[in-house]
Amino acid sequence: MQILVIVLLSLGAGALVATMALSLLLTYRSSGVVNFAAGATAGFVAYTYWDLTTHGHLFIGVDIPIPGTPVAPIPALLICLLISALLGYAQYFLVYRPLRNAGPLAKVVASSGVLLVLEALAILAFGSTTLVVKPLLPSTTIPLGSVGIPLDRAIIVGIAIVLAIALSLVYRLTPFGIKTRAVADNRKGALLLGVNPGRLEALNWIIASTMTGAIGVLVSPLIGLSPTSLSLFIVPALSALLLAGLRSFGIAAAVGIAIGAAQALITFAQGATWFPKSNNAPVPGIKEALPFVIIAIVLFIRGRNLPDRLTERTRLPRAPRPNRLVLRFGIAIVLALGMITFAPFGWRQALITSLIGAIMCMSIVIVTGYLGQVTLAQTAIAGASGFMLSKLALALGWGFPLGAVVAILGAAAVSLIVALPALRMRGMQLAIVTLAGAVAIQSLWFLNPDWGGGTTAASVPPPSFLGIKLGSSDSFWNFGDSVPSPGFALLVLAITCLVALGVVTVRRSAFGARLLAVRSDEAAAAAAGVNVSRTKVLAFGIAGAVAGVAGVLYGYDFGLVTSGQYDQFTAIAFLAIAYLGGLTTVSGAVIGGLLVTQGVMMYTITTLFGIPSEFQLLIAGVAVITTVIGNPDGMAGFFRDRFARLGERLHRSKPQQAATVISERSESHA
Repeated sequence: MQILVIVLLSLGAGALVATMALSLLLTYRSSGVVNFAAGATAGFVAYTYWDLTTHGHLFIGVDIPIPGTPVAPIPALLICLLISALLGYAQYFLVYRPLRNAGPLAKVVASSGVLLVLEALAILAFGSTTLVVKPLLPSTTIPLGSVGIPLDRAIIVGIAIVLAIALSLVYRLTPFGIKTRAVADNRKGALLLGVNPGRLEALNWIIASTMTGAIGVLVSPLIGLSPTSLSLFIVPALSALLLAGLRSFGIAAAVGIAIGAAQALITFAQGATWFPKSNNAPVPGIKEALPFVIIAIVLFIRGRNLPDRLTERTRLPRAPRPNRLVLRFGIAIVLALGMITFAPFGWRQALITSLIGAIMCMSIVIVTGYLGQVTLAQTAIAGASGFMLSKLALALGWGFPLGAVVAILGAAAVSLIVALPALRMRGMQLAIVTLAGAVAIQSLWFLNPDWGGGTTAASVPPPSFLGIKLGSSDSFWNFGDSVPSPGFALLVLAITCLVALGVVTVRRSAFGARLLAVRSDEAAAAAAGVNVSRTKVLAFGIAGAVAGVAGVLYGYDFGLVTSGQYDQFTAIAFLAIAYLGGLTTVSGAVIGGLLVTQGVMMYTITTLFGIPSEFQLLIAGVAVITTVIGNPDGMAGFFRDRFARLGERLHRSKPQQAATVISERSESHA
């Protein structure tokens, strides 16, 4: 009977997962967008409701006071539904309508930009603390035998079930639903038949956003409200979406409710004697890892039988062959040395952060830019390297460089495990399963006090080599400000240059040509004699080692590693930043490193222009969205194209100048 009570109490979270899965299914079926910002949309609207009912203010990205007392719950809900509809239309019109012909990766990156913007606006307005939301629904219980069903949870799950039934009927029987399916199957054909795809897509986005906002308002009193509390449900919602085959509203809702119940039962089982223990406490993360288990099973069973849109080949920017390496490396090294030598310690730390970020972006360049596999596990792999470095140093006494090398090789091994799903899937399938895998790694490994750091940080001893202390706080080559040490900055710069040279060598090699062949068309590459599986595995191993380097340097930089540094939001943000800089080139990775939070570019903006550091997340989100829409090749591609056009103009002007000189000489002789 106690188990039944636990299941009944989980109905609220299950209904949230179910409704979010329904929203994801709507946006996917109408416009091909796997909307990673669905949870952030729910949170944004929940903040609007909290602000209306608590302060009488209207939050629409900025806080607008409304004359009078706080708004009553029902009028506040109606206002929030309107805000939800407008927010859905704004996302479609400003972001996804310009990307209607773009590939799935561009749409995922755009949704990550929307996620960053919505979370940044909430943080700027309300901070990061968890808020208590006044309940809109009654919290009484309905007697059911010897137990009672909480009325608020029963209403919420009832709404989710009604929505699933209504959507199933609408999209199966009504002209609106039939036209939407026609647009999803063949947009051009539907357009020739007189169907307006843009109008249908906009309506679907409005419906999806309204559903998400409403459930966010109803559920936030049960789970609390913070900038990421509702966004955390995106992974279980994606697992429900996949188990529904990205087609069935009913199955998506049922699976979402079942996942909520299963996670609640896992939480309840932690008190049992048979539950796995770690350091005399229940093993953490099993509940969070459940969606990954579900996703992995579904994808491995169904494999390529998933809908075509999800498995379509990901269109990526060009990956030009690197040239003028001496000039480019020389300029970058001189600029970095100048900043290390002459800039204050704040700029030096920003440079170190950017260099480590550039290495992370290089790992994404290899596996996504060169190979074409969209993965969101690179930050988790970097975290694995950092935690292994801590354990090797503290438990075995393996210092630098032995402990670092072993940790990097361990990260490569973890990446090889991630490569296993890539042997059967690609595109958004792989993105979803690697995101769920990253959550599982963080929950089961990083939060485990025996294997990771638990809820606290795992310390990392500073590096030293041949008696020379190279740590961030050591005094080697000290100019009077020892944090961070110029010696450590030089170490990071040298390692970054070596990694960049290695990635460039990969691109220029025969192996790089095989990577691009697999990225272009796996079947054609296999027909040409390329061992696709071996190429994928090797690429993931190299990319994992590169991510491991970033994880090791990050641990040495701060002297500790924590699980929060490598969560799913960081993974999504890094893919967006890599795309923003330029996903297919080392120069793009360097630009991406400059753009990371607390990196050189953001530090410059906050220091020279007086913009508070809290705006960095908002600036990054806006930059990601505008870059994806305006220049799919990223900032590196933008500058490369501009320099190429300038070179062409100069080349064309030289013959004209020569002809002018000859003409003037002829006239003077005459």
